Amino acid sequence: GYKGDIVKDSLSYDVGLLTYQYPGHKLGVSPVTTELYGALTFGPATLKYSHSVSNLFGFADSKNSGYLDLSASFDVGGGILVAPHVGYQRVAHNSSYSYTDVSLAVSKDFNGLVPSLTVYYADTKSIGGAPAYVSPSGKNLGRTGVVLGVKYNF
Repeated sequence: GYKGDIVKDSLSYDVGLLTYQYPGHKLGVSPVTTELYGALTFGPATLKYSHSVSNLFGFADSKNSGYLDLSASFDVGGGILVAPHVGYQRVAHNSSYSYTDVSLAVSKDFNGLVPSLTVYYADTKSIGGAPAYVSPSGKNLGRTGVVLGVKYNF
């Protein structure tokens, strides 16, 4: 990818290519996905669009799918960051699998140790009465959840 400023310290861009590889997969339709992306950042907010130039993560006939992502990061004082996000995944030729996702993350840096708490929701649909997205163990992945994370910056 490549990043740069359009207006110094105010408006920037990021463009590039991403590929997701799954060596040894045993799926009927390859989950290997390649995307072109472009993003604009203005102040604390970033608007990004990713466009698949291959089938999308194992969906047959899904080339030209897209994901639109609006995210931000706000320092609300005391080193606490709040990061809202909303995204929309469009799965080409498989609209029943398209969804919107939202999240809100709160984090704080303690000298490189950064705990975070994220609440997320995805409005995935049901197909024939069954959830559109399920884990290998059969859990519905299109639901509200909470993630507690810890990372270390060095």
